[in-house]
Amino acid sequence: MGFEVNNGSNGTSNGTSDWPEGVYIDRIEILSVENTTSQYDHDISIKIRGTKPDAPESQKRYDTSWYMNGNHAKDKGVSVDWGSTKSEPPVKGGSWKIRHFLQKLGVESKSPMVEDKTGLSEECIQDCIGRSVFILQYESTKMNQNGNPRRITWFWFATQEEGKKALLDKWKSFDSKPKDYKMEGGKKLANMWVNKPETDTVSVPEV
Repeated sequence: MGFEVNNGSNGTSNGTSDWPEGVYIDRIEILSVENTTSQYDHDISIKIRGTKPDAPESQKRYDTSWYMNGNHAKDKGVSVDWGSTKSEPPVKGGSWKIRHFLQKLGVESKSPMVEDKTGLSEECIQDCIGRSVFILQYESTKMNQNGNPRRITWFWFATQEEGKKALLDKWKSFDSKPKDYKMEGGKKLANMWVNKPETDTVSVPEV
């Protein structure tokens, strides 16, 4: 397969229309893509910055940015493919997420990366700018500097033509949501109390 970027669709539908709590989907127009150094020693790491062209005027001045990274599949130490759990050998935390992002942007290139595969090529980066993609962000258990739940960008995307419904349906199709999804954590805590035996008692120390 190599490092080509072949476009495809991952949108699915489960037929429901309810909107999950703490989930936000926006169309993002790419302003910049930057190769970065991964603090976790990934093979490739990039920072994406974009704007929300469909947002109210008061919100358009706030850019949206997020990081993506991953590891490549290797043959005798040489990067040969976008890594995944299905690679030979399997790759944990594969770089396929970046390929998926490029696919949904509509970028097609047989040489999307620099020669040593440590970052995207300048040609690929320039092709990304001005294109649009739908992203999904969820409220996490982490807090921002204002004390509000920090929004995390999910690693699945949707094309401008697919729209937000395809991405929403993709999110709903996963039985297991991200571990740091705020509502998922709250649901697990509630289930833990629901499933506790009725015979359990809580001891209150005497004062």
